[in-house]
Amino acid sequence: MQELKLLSFEVENKVLHLAEKYRQLKEEHKTLKKKNKELKEIITKLEEKIKIQSEQLVKYKLGEKINEENKYTDVKLKINELVREIDLCMKLLNE
Repeated sequence: MQELKLLSFEVENKVLHLAEKYRQLKEEHKTLKKKNKELKEIITKLEEKIKIQSEQLVKYKLGEKINEENKYTDVKLKINELVREIDLCMKLLNE
């Protein structure tokens, strides 16, 4: 009979230990789910930020390209103007 009480006591302790472990794991699961949700929100915000910055980079590069082309156009126009002036000077010298 003593042995039966001892076994019953051990089983009861193990059940209580398992119940406590279950409660701890349940709480940890709840915490991890909350953290997971927060991290997903951060990822979503960062993806949106990356998208916006990528669009800004494309616009910047496009603007830079247009600006470069304008510089070359301005240089070509200035060279053409100088060539016309040189031609005019040579014409006047030849007269």
